[in-house]
Amino acid sequence: MSSSPREWPNVAKDARDRSAEAAVKGIRALEPVFLSDQPITETERSRRESVALNCLQTIARLLESVGACTRP
Repeated sequence: MSSSPREWPNVAKDARDRSAEAAVKGIRALEPVFLSDQPITETERSRRESVALNCLQTIARLLESVGACTRP
């Protein structure tokens, strides 16, 4: 038997939720780059990749703020 999961601390809940939102935003930015049959311009591709990179950086900083160990 395992113990039941404990409640997330308030600050970790916020980091979890904001990380999830950033992940979805990054996914939505990249989907048309890889899954669309329609061609996109290099400018649009770069913009979408930049949005996704920013989302990944946001996720990393949020998780670090609640104790996740990462390498610089």
